[in-house]
Amino acid sequence: MFPGMIEQQTAGAAPRGDVDRAELERRVRAIKWCHPIDLGGGLVTRPEWHVRQRFVRRLRFLSLPEDLTGKSVLDVGAWDGFFSFECERRGAARVVAIDTYAWDVHGKDGFLLAHSALGSKVESMRLAAEDLDPQVIGQFDLVLFLGVLYHLRSPIDVLDCLRGVTRGTLVCETHALVPALHGRYPLISFFPGDGHERGTRYEFTAIPTIECMKQMLAAAGFTQVDVRHRPSLAILKRLKALVLNRPQSGRLVVHAR
Repeated sequence: MFPGMIEQQTAGAAPRGDVDRAELERRVRAIKWCHPIDLGGGLVTRPEWHVRQRFVRRLRFLSLPEDLTGKSVLDVGAWDGFFSFECERRGAARVVAIDTYAWDVHGKDGFLLAHSALGSKVESMRLAAEDLDPQVIGQFDLVLFLGVLYHLRSPIDVLDCLRGVTRGTLVCETHALVPALHGRYPLISFFPGDGHERGTRYEFTAIPTIECMKQMLAAAGFTQVDVRHRPSLAILKRLKALVLNRPQSGRLVVHAR
């Protein structure tokens, strides 16, 4: 723990048994959620079947350890905290959730309500990925970098920062570029960063090819890169890219050490 830097969200939080069920349901309905967090008793923040199934698939593709007993976890871009709370459920000794854009634009109410309802000990801190510093936040056995890279103006700079706070494994989930040709080259689309899109016609975030992702991680100092999940239907996407003259994309999951 680094005094003064990370605030554990327990102040004013009522134990789960003290939360009136009807009031909890009302508060859940008042928030626009991104993640389907199970608060117990059949109450899920995003109960839609397709949303819950999507996150079941994401967990499977991520290949996170089932048992995280004694491990420390950093969740970069936590938003509602689905993956932070999941790692806590799997026994992690310490989980730190950080975010800026989602909490600033969409609000942190979802994270705080779930934190209270679950009686969670997950710590939270408003911190941008670009500002990660081991002298400030420490190092972690497992770092989750899920759905963040393609929002960044300078992805390689952030990977450098992530290397500094990762003493174990970085799990990176991102969109991967699926071009009609040259998929084996280290290509990446330019993105000016969240809030700076300016309605550019062909802007669709910073998306690397698989080869580019591997080389960026190596350049950041990760010596082992293991591709755990590749974009699905890649052949069809390459054909579509050829017809539309516009690269397609799909989900990529990489473990790096």
